[in-house]
Amino acid sequence: MKHLLPALLLAAALTAQAQEPTDFIRYVEDEESDSLQTAVVTYESPQKVRVDLVGAIHIADKPYFDTLNVRFKGYDVVLYELVGPPMDQREKAEPPKDTQNLAWVGQLQTMMKSTLKLHGQLECIDYKAKNFVHADMDMTQFTKTQEVKKESFLTLYLRAAQAQKSANDEKGVDSDAAGLVMLLKLLTSKDSSTGLKRMIAEQFDSVEDIMAGVESGGGTVLVGERNRVALEVMDRQITAGKKRLAVFYGAAHLADMEERLIKKGFKPVKTEWLKAWTLPHDE
Repeated sequence: MKHLLPALLLAAALTAQAQEPTDFIRYVEDEESDSLQTAVVTYESPQKVRVDLVGAIHIADKPYFDTLNVRFKGYDVVLYELVGPPMDQREKAEPPKDTQNLAWVGQLQTMMKSTLKLHGQLECIDYKAKNFVHADMDMTQFTKTQEVKKESFLTLYLRAAQAQKSANDEKGVDSDAAGLVMLLKLLTSKDSSTGLKRMIAEQFDSVEDIMAGVESGGGTVLVGERNRVALEVMDRQITAGKKRLAVFYGAAHLADMEERLIKKGFKPVKTEWLKAWTLPHDE
């Protein structure tokens, strides 16, 4: 028994030290207004390198992007996501034939931006800043890796639908009905944009549970493989002497990214929240 006690104490200590997954997106209800918020979480390595995971929502209120532009000036380097060539080469490069693989994403964002009266990340963020570094796959990498993993829009959709169903089942929500109602309202509703935003923002609370389900079983190219590429770029920047870095990626990427950082020896030290959508009650 006396030999068992140290083992029990060690097990308890390890359990207490286990890192709870961080929330990177949340919906907050308040007296004057509700809001959809994204996290900026700071991690520090034993070598005192600091990396901020900056969660992005690709369409948001303009002040959200203005706040990010100011914040980004304080980093040695900002690593950004964008499948394809770096932003400063996009106008010069011919669109690859494989662009249609992601065309639906841009089309959906354009529709939501117009319907919800929001602004787009690509038009508001200063990608020409000197400290911005592309940290994503080019289109050839993306397409070839999808072929290797036998990943397509259909397989992603089915995995997301199953993950959504599992998340909603836990809450007692009919997944099919909820999804259909949201789509119909987006396409036909005459409600105010604030009302539609509130309905959609409330669903974002489930995004991390859904992405965990989608990424299970080896991960996806859309998230896991692109995250791997991003952190390879991060490692090269750290080797080059950068001490204060930001990784600016969609909030849905960051739970997996956090796990990868922790495996590299980084520890979370601070969390801040930024308002992406402000939803006044009087609209």
